[in-house]
Amino acid sequence: MSSTSSVHHCVGVLLAAGEGLRYRAVRESAHKLLARLPDGRAVAQASAGTLVAVLPDTIAVVADRPPELPALLARLGCALLQAPPAPRGMGVSLAAAARHLLTRPAPAGQLPGCVVALADMPWLRPDTLRLLLQQAASDRIVVPVRQGRRGHPVVFGGNYLPDLAELDGDTGARGLLQRHGALEVECDDAGILHDIDTPQDLLTGNTSG
Repeated sequence: MSSTSSVHHCVGVLLAAGEGLRYRAVRESAHKLLARLPDGRAVAQASAGTLVAVLPDTIAVVADRPPELPALLARLGCALLQAPPAPRGMGVSLAAAARHLLTRPAPAGQLPGCVVALADMPWLRPDTLRLLLQQAASDRIVVPVRQGRRGHPVVFGGNYLPDLAELDGDTGARGLLQRHGALEVECDDAGILHDIDTPQDLLTGNTSG
């Protein structure tokens, strides 16, 4: 099955506006999304590259600093969406992306779904993303699960865009998932759980999820 042609149309949404305070507490002048992985790529470069490879129509929600980050994501093919002024949380960024998608023309009257990925999770595999997309539907939320633990990215059907547009704060869409439930897709990909919080995570992954 094709990853996009025979399923509910989805747009990639990369949340890349976070300040990375835990990382900066260790390395004051550094931004974690520009930190280098062992293979030489920046964290955001790896995260965005996977998303764009599967979903060429990808929006990156960015802040105005550091300026190198939006430039990097634009070169990778992401459309840029400026996040609201600080304080910014995941919910604020996600709401901004949803409001943007609601303004787009909807083919055949159907709102697009969105695949919400985090820019500090560089180890997600493209085949995992394709697996999630195979289950996408306008009235469905799809989440990856590994060994009983839910991870990212999360696929929201187009019907949920108005709810996403109302989000606020730093809890993301957790309440939305609790209210509506989600289809859990088992996958053998540790990348759905591992993010970058501290410099040590660049080498080992964040096994705490």
